[in-house]
Amino acid sequence: MKKTKFTLGDSRKRLMLVGYIILGAFLLVAVRLLWIQVISGTELGKRAVTQVTEKIKRHTPRGRIVDRNGEELAVSIMVHSLYVNPDEMNKSAKPGKGGEVRDIARIAAQQLAPVLNISEAALYEDFTLKGQFVWVKRMLEPKDYEKVVKIIKDHKLAGLHFISESKRYYTKKSMAAQVLGFVGTDDSGLSGLELALDSILKGAETRQTFKTDAMGRIIADKNTDPEETKEKTMVSTVYLTIDSKMQFVIEDALDDAMKRTHSAGAAVLIMDPHTGAILAMGSRPTFDPNNFGEYPAANWLNRAISIIYEPGSVFKPIVGTMGLSEGLITPDTPVNDTGSIRIADRVISNWDGSGMGLVKFEDVIKYSINTGMVQLGMKLGAQKEIDWAKKYGFGTATGIELPSEEDGILYDPKNMYEPDIATLAIGQGIAVTPLQELRAICAIANGGELLRPYIIDRIVAPNGEVIRKGKKQVVRNVITPEVASQMRTMMEKVVSEGGGKTARIKGYRIAGKTGTAQKIAEGGGYAPGKYIASFVGFVPADKPQYAMLVMLDTPRGAFYGSQVSAPIFRDTLQQILVAKGIQPSSSEGLPSFEAHVKPGQSQKPAAPVPALKQEGNKWIIPDFTGFDARAITEQLEKGQMILEPYGSGKAYKQRPAGGSAAEPGAKIEIWFR
Repeated sequence: MKKTKFTLGDSRKRLMLVGYIILGAFLLVAVRLLWIQVISGTELGKRAVTQVTEKIKRHTPRGRIVDRNGEELAVSIMVHSLYVNPDEMNKSAKPGKGGEVRDIARIAAQQLAPVLNISEAALYEDFTLKGQFVWVKRMLEPKDYEKVVKIIKDHKLAGLHFISESKRYYTKKSMAAQVLGFVGTDDSGLSGLELALDSILKGAETRQTFKTDAMGRIIADKNTDPEETKEKTMVSTVYLTIDSKMQFVIEDALDDAMKRTHSAGAAVLIMDPHTGAILAMGSRPTFDPNNFGEYPAANWLNRAISIIYEPGSVFKPIVGTMGLSEGLITPDTPVNDTGSIRIADRVISNWDGSGMGLVKFEDVIKYSINTGMVQLGMKLGAQKEIDWAKKYGFGTATGIELPSEEDGILYDPKNMYEPDIATLAIGQGIAVTPLQELRAICAIANGGELLRPYIIDRIVAPNGEVIRKGKKQVVRNVITPEVASQMRTMMEKVVSEGGGKTARIKGYRIAGKTGTAQKIAEGGGYAPGKYIASFVGFVPADKPQYAMLVMLDTPRGAFYGSQVSAPIFRDTLQQILVAKGIQPSSSEGLPSFEAHVKPGQSQKPAAPVPALKQEGNKWIIPDFTGFDARAITEQLEKGQMILEPYGSGKAYKQRPAGGSAAEPGAKIEIWFR
């Protein structure tokens, strides 16, 4: 065989080839390092961090919602949420003395199920998942948190950890529930003011970072342990125009009305007729926003602004001002009431079918005479009726700072036939919200100004700066002061002499109007035997301070507004007038204190009003005999209790009796003479 000879040149070529290969490899490594460290360094750094960290989204506390006097209605506090690291829990299991392995997931599920009110099977499924983070239960109640901590400690349960989160609390439970609304677990407002003001109330969103080991387990040290995290972001406080004491009174009245009348729903509103500020707003059925998910969605509806209905006779004063303004009538204009009236193919009758003969127009309002209102409606005509209704704000949302407000419904005058013109004059063929109706009546009470209702008094920044201020806004002047005065006088006679006598409060001048309207059926027409009973009015009639509307949806049994709604108006406002120290317009019909003073007895109490005494969480009620309502109210307010007065003058009987214990929020019944 011939041997191959290697020359020196061949060796050099081979060395150069190896050198090129080494140089190429070096260049590839250099390029790769340049790519990793310079070009992709930032992105790869982020990946490295995510492999040794766990990020969890959190929210700092929302801003407070308080009433006009600063009494808290909605607040946020930091509570504990429980999560599990399934990998950590299951890898921490160690053999016992007998060699058996503890099933920590099973033990944890068995022990925690009754405390968390979650099934053992559901917990065990979560505890045996693959991964490092699974929520177990968000926002534990403090008492449940303490129980869970003890269980973890006593049974040495690895993998269970806590995170501090912000939880919303509604301090008065169901009070003003539809006004306040509620928030979800992600701290987003879902209804009411919580939704409308979410961007103002919502706390800052943060992502808390935890270090993890190679197994993905969270390393708890003083820098990353959720228990040690102290984050706080100051958020603005929202002050409402709502008066908590008035709100308490109307809510109590609503609950009582729902029990007595078995109504399908109800709404009550109190408004300052001179500013448009909402002082109280209640709706039934209701719910507790702390546990909103336990109630039907229908209970979340704010019926004061989100339902529409035919107003019936409470609309008659508004139509009356149309006639006065157009010069078609005066309070003394004679009207022939025949008990019924035919308009085209429709016969419209009075509520009792009888006629009063020749009466003044003020009697048409006083006794709610349908035939008289129909005659006025026909004189006005379709175009004027609708134009005036629009001036009063009907057919358009009022613009209050609450979500889901309805516009209502108005006819197009071009499509109205004679019966439509006639029935509109008695409050049929138009759909309104309770707030729209009350606002229109307030224009009569205040001298003609149509106001924009508002429920936010002010929004205050953490530094005390007022960043938003609610104020009176006049949309337009609807009627003249003279026309308003004429209708106020007629509405006062409704209560003092006419169909609204059940709304009378002795000593006070009350103006109002009853209403009983057939309820519209879902398929059109009217639902047989179903009515909307309402009463609207203001007090004092000569110098109105409060305007109020009561609406009951489908009461059972008695259904006339004078029977079921007017008494609520009376009883509610009587408490408020006494509590606010508004003196009667006259003493007529009221017994004088002097008549009950025995010879030789002083006409003034010998000592100051006895004070409440606190014992634990309760108050000891003193004997208030001989003292007036205003002085007693001042004492009861210190214990956050409500006076329920009967009569006027000086106290002579009370329930509970002097010396009894009562909790804050209790009603104290006192009889005066």
